Amino acid sequence: MTALSRTSVLFLLLAIAAGLAGPARAQSAVAEGRKLAFERGKGNCLTCHVIKGGDLPGTIGPELKDIKAKYPDRNELAAIIFDETKRNPQTMMPPFGRNRILTEQEINAIVDFLQTL
Repeated sequence: MTALSRTSVLFLLLAIAAGLAGPARAQSAVAEGRKLAFERGKGNCLTCHVIKGGDLPGTIGPELKDIKAKYPDRNELAAIIFDETKRNPQTMMPPFGRNRILTEQEINAIVDFLQTL
């Protein structure tokens, strides 16, 4: 096998591995987002929202369902979680990103989870 063909095979194998890792990473982000959304000490979404599969939900905020249809632009949903007061100054929702309650990575994981509802 020549050096060029070995390199080609290596790139092909890396491309295949990267393609297979994509869905696993996505599932991991969804699982992390669910954990954060349900965790009472961090995301705490259940304090105000009904979420399928969550225990002891609140009723202050809207039920979180059909999220991908309501917010097809994930950036809009991330902005709401980051600081809903920009869109709705009267909101009771905490500005999770602005107040550094959640990191950008955590907000993105929650968005990944919410888009599965």
